[in-house]
Amino acid sequence: MKKYNFLLVVILSLLLFKNKGLAQNQYKIDSLKQLINRTSSDSVMAKINAYKNICWEYAVTRSKLDSARFYADSVKILSQKINYQDGIAQSHFYYGVIGRFSGNYYEGLNHLDKYLDYYQKLGDSLKVEAGLFQRGVIHYNLGNYAESLVSYYRILAIYKKRNMQSSIATAWHSIGHIQRKMNKYNDAIESYKKSIKIKENFNDKSGVLLCLISLGNTYGEQKKYVLAEEKMLEAHKLSKEINTPYLTASVLESLGNIYQESSSYQKAHYYYKEALNIRKGLPSKKDIAISLNALGVNNISLKKYKKAEEYLLKSLEISKEIDVRPILLKNYKALKELSQTRRNFKEALKYQDAFIIVKDSIFNRDKNKQMVELETKYKVAQKEQEIALLTKENQLQEAKSQKEADLRKALIVGLILLTIIGGLLFYSMRQRLRNQKMLVEKNEEIKRSQYREQLQVLEMKALRAQMNPHFLFNSLNSINTMILSDENDNARKYLSKFSKLVRLMLENSEQSHVSLKDEISMLETYIQLEALRFNNKIEYKIEVDKTINQEDTYLPSMVLQPFVENAIWHGLLHNDKKGLLTIIIKEDAENLYCSIIDNGVGRDKSLTLQKEGGLKKKSMGIKITTERLRLLTQQKINEVIAIIDLKDENNNAIGTQVNIQIPLS
Repeated sequence: MKKYNFLLVVILSLLLFKNKGLAQNQYKIDSLKQLINRTSSDSVMAKINAYKNICWEYAVTRSKLDSARFYADSVKILSQKINYQDGIAQSHFYYGVIGRFSGNYYEGLNHLDKYLDYYQKLGDSLKVEAGLFQRGVIHYNLGNYAESLVSYYRILAIYKKRNMQSSIATAWHSIGHIQRKMNKYNDAIESYKKSIKIKENFNDKSGVLLCLISLGNTYGEQKKYVLAEEKMLEAHKLSKEINTPYLTASVLESLGNIYQESSSYQKAHYYYKEALNIRKGLPSKKDIAISLNALGVNNISLKKYKKAEEYLLKSLEISKEIDVRPILLKNYKALKELSQTRRNFKEALKYQDAFIIVKDSIFNRDKNKQMVELETKYKVAQKEQEIALLTKENQLQEAKSQKEADLRKALIVGLILLTIIGGLLFYSMRQRLRNQKMLVEKNEEIKRSQYREQLQVLEMKALRAQMNPHFLFNSLNSINTMILSDENDNARKYLSKFSKLVRLMLENSEQSHVSLKDEISMLETYIQLEALRFNNKIEYKIEVDKTINQEDTYLPSMVLQPFVENAIWHGLLHNDKKGLLTIIIKEDAENLYCSIIDNGVGRDKSLTLQKEGGLKKKSMGIKITTERLRLLTQQKINEVIAIIDLKDENNNAIGTQVNIQIPLS
């Protein structure tokens, strides 16, 4: 596997070298370096500008961030040397971009805040826009959607005022992402379509590709898988033409998401794996964490639980390291589901608690209040918002009248009052819903506790009923008879099987659920013991569907034995011909279906023989097992157990068939 990964990295490296976009990028870098060499030593400003351009070209590759940081350092050092404040501020911008692409988000935000503080004081709206865009992307990746939306709306207002169409397209694309997070899918689709239309006019293929990915993901979230696949395949075709690694990885991951959601798990696994292999060669920790999480969830669907746990724990480790809360949420949710599937409820509860803590940190009261305020400002009072967002730029204008200033203040006060009232109403409704949810969860927990207690009592009763003294006495008496009759070989065989059966039944009784393999082993030992005791009058066969993994399929312990015992004692032993017992086992996604068929005398004759022989034995094992199945399935018993009287063409009894539906663990 290590060799394979190494070869894959080498191949990807060769492809990257040949990449047209990267080749053009490298050409720009080489040209700028030559320009620096030709620049005289006293032309510091020219060198600073060249260093800035080289830094940007390295940064946008997303794979040469160390080189980008080196030239950002050069910009800062030279600017400090000549006390060039613009250069120092711009070095913070490049550090912020590097932090975004490398996944060091808080470091990136710290630099961008310094950059924005400098240019907001100068009132340079274009410089402010560049910083706001980078900050908006980082806040989105961190799950701070309100802060992200603030940045995008401010950017959009600046772009519209200056009629910057290409930049407006980028802003609409970013706003579409936030609308998706707020489940406003139709608004998001419209935003993406606006962005695509503008980008196509400018022949921006990378921009169109990103919008197609976003559109496909949006349709996928709406479960419109045909539309989603159509857009994503269109994006995949375009990504091959552009041949940029991080974009190709995004398309592959998105295709995997669509196939995962539509239950095509093997297809999804292929695309997720391809995306991860590419991202391992790129510096973004966030993207690697996303791919690992996707593979973890996919392996749960494929029932490869150990592999799923490895992927999810690695993704969790990375998402904690870079503090990306949306990915943290996905990992905690997936780990909880995996623990529940494995019936490790203590571990599941731990991950559920962690999930709630992270979720509350994202969607707390203040953030929701800000979202409501932002939507109101943008849709109802866009003009006033533009005035507020461009305050720094408007400070440069001297001709503001007192009447306009008073009107602006009145509008701001009114909006603040409306926001406070809305926030209080929202908080009150949220508290009421939370209290109702807590009450429902408490009642459900009480019901689950009572249910578990009932199951425990019934399982103990089942053990006592199955290991009944009558069976033990008959078995030991048979061994004694064989010894007295000098049937030493039979006695040894019987005693060996008897001890094995007792051990298996005791081992299985210690667990609420056992594997299908162990249950069949116990049944075979029991049937062989009964056959030996009754002079091999009984034959049996057990047919298990080949698609069933017997070691990974779990069912309630000792749930079949009472029915097998009943078939032997009340069906086969009354028969003059040699008895045949057949056990057939199949499954679907949720249940195991077992059929126990005997060629005995049938229920009617068996009942008659019992009355004539004065036999009053009542099968407590079947009664208790029936009750266990009823509780486990939460269904009526006639839907769980069906007994069929088998008859020939002359309506004569030729045996009995018992069909049992068992919920899978």
